[in-house]
Amino acid sequence: MELKITKAKAEFNRSKLGDSKLCVFVEFPNCISSTTNKSFKWMPTYSQLNQIKKSLEEIEKESWENEQTD
Repeated sequence: MELKITKAKAEFNRSKLGDSKLCVFVEFPNCISSTTNKSFKWMPTYSQLNQIKKSLEEIEKESWENEQTD
């Protein structure tokens, strides 16, 4: 699966985010919307990024512990 991480201005809710604010987007070029015909873009929140980071740390720890006991 392809994945692109980009910085861009939000295409929605500009009144709340402002026109000058850049956001981080995760784009999945292989996932095309049937309604917009554009690739799926996700703007993760800080909370979601923290959840991902925590999960990655847990998996890394579990994997290393399992590797050492095998």
